[in-house]
Amino acid sequence: MIVSHFNPDLAGSTVTQTTTVRDVAELARLTIADSDIDKVTKEFNQTLALFEALTMVDTNGVNPMVNPCTESQPLRTDRVETLVDRAGLMQNAPASEQNYFLVPRVID
Repeated sequence: MIVSHFNPDLAGSTVTQTTTVRDVAELARLTIADSDIDKVTKEFNQTLALFEALTMVDTNGVNPMVNPCTESQPLRTDRVETLVDRAGLMQNAPASEQNYFLVPRVID
């Protein structure tokens, strides 16, 4: 049962300053252009308002859910098989030796 619906006009109720958004962006290693910071701050506040709306949901009597799927996933049996034709792969190699690809030396 949802007690409160999300209202984008109330997104400003969680006021996050642009400096906080810049700090979070830096921690996430994101670059936000100066021309976009106001828009990103507004969207960040809207996201926080969505989380605030989630705190208003009455979860009494609701059991925690680990996985939304109630069905078990069928698994294949483990067995050793060769899925590639080594000779076919080696014929396309520009250089090979003893069934290994030869590549140029990278580190001396």
